[in-house]
Amino acid sequence: MIKMAYGLLFGGIFMEVVGSFFLKRANGFRNLIPTVMVLLGYFSSLVLVTLAMQRLPLGVTYAMWAGIGTLATVILAVVVYRERLSLARISGLVAIVIGAILLNV
Repeated sequence: MIKMAYGLLFGGIFMEVVGSFFLKRANGFRNLIPTVMVLLGYFSSLVLVTLAMQRLPLGVTYAMWAGIGTLATVILAVVVYRERLSLARISGLVAIVIGAILLNV
């Protein structure tokens, strides 16, 4: 059951990243297909994370969802959109990773 809950959580994280990725391409909701992807991504993310929270602690679930989702979104933004990473941003990402690890110890 716990493995399934973590599978749901990571599925939710993935879909949140999909929604965030297409948010920039939606261009203020003026582009239809990216807008639909935003809505599908965020909606399915909420459903999957809600199901995961039935079996996992709230604090751990939310912290991992927000933290890993942020980390993945930033990496995707750097790779796809060529956004720059400052030392402060890198430090923040390292803190997120450490926090996610510590919450699961």
